[in-house]
Amino acid sequence: MNSDTYLVKRACGGESGAFEQIVELNKKKVFYLAFDLTGSREDAEDLSQEVFLKAFRSLKKFKGDASLSSWLYRITLNAFLDRKRKLSFRKEREYQPLEEVKEITAGSPFEEDETVPDRSTAAGPENYAESRQIQMHIEAALAYLTPRERAVFVMRHYREMPGKKVGQLLNISEGTVKSLLFRAVKKLQPLLKDYNEAHGSRGKEVYQ
Repeated sequence: MNSDTYLVKRACGGESGAFEQIVELNKKKVFYLAFDLTGSREDAEDLSQEVFLKAFRSLKKFKGDASLSSWLYRITLNAFLDRKRKLSFRKEREYQPLEEVKEITAGSPFEEDETVPDRSTAAGPENYAESRQIQMHIEAALAYLTPRERAVFVMRHYREMPGKKVGQLLNISEGTVKSLLFRAVKKLQPLLKDYNEAHGSRGKEVYQ
């Protein structure tokens, strides 16, 4: 029995603190993905809470054939796509969450002075402004993608996940993943054309 399966088994058995440990170990991964999918810190926090509520209710369905983080990624992607299909992110969700889980997952996984995810690999502060500018251009462009295109792009480019694995998480074929990624890149190229021309090869990394 691996550590993920053992931890889930403890949580299913009602062990105090086991689910809190699951949240603590995975809350930033879930939040980062939720932020990349929604482009909004507020929406990412809301979606993250929903993910852990769903995870709590579905713990007994975790079989251990994939890592716990992959299982949570799947829940996050599905929750994002469901929300985009059914309602606006700004409309209050009409459900009564389990109070104990709501308390565990309430609020942001970050301290008040922490920023949203920074994908920069810059070594020093002199590159920070440029890296933030790149991120702002990317976020603005991603808003033009369909939810499925954005989900595939995020998993392939931000998580560097193989197409086959992305397909498994989204329950679609690898061919469909490639098609969605191709469409996403084709949409992003003209949106980022001016920025890429101004920044050369560094800018081209945005969509290649």
